[in-house]
Amino acid sequence: IGTICRKVLTALVHPYYRQSATCSFSSKMGKDTILQDLEKWFFENDDFANKMEEFAMNNCDVFDVDSTEQKLEYTTVYNEFRALFEKELEGFVTSQGVTPQEFSQVAQKEATNSQDGDTPFKWIVATSDYEVFLQMMQDEKRKKMEK
Repeated sequence: IGTICRKVLTALVHPYYRQSATCSFSSKMGKDTILQDLEKWFFENDDFANKMEEFAMNNCDVFDVDSTEQKLEYTTVYNEFRALFEKELEGFVTSQGVTPQEFSQVAQKEATNSQDGDTPFKWIVATSDYEVFLQMMQDEKRKKMEK
């Protein structure tokens, strides 16, 4: 499904999500591909994409596509988006038998071991970046206005 959310995120973070997502994570659960699984979930899970798309559709009316003014309402919607995204991410991680703390350790290790700081986690960070969010919401509003 080519949702607006995926299109925006893929276009903005494309150089990062293609990086190797394998790490040598060993836990009691034996997960050695949590980053590959995360990448697959992020880009291929329709339920996740649909939730992000639904959020954008339900909240895009607040955003002005013709103004550069940053209204306080944008911050409120942005914080709601981040909370939803973090909840979904944590749900995925724990469904893989990995605690958020273990995942954080993997993320830090991957970021430390990566040359030039290019890691799969840049697309996660980019997803919660305000500018990426703002573009996604404005694109959704434009799409809604065209109907």
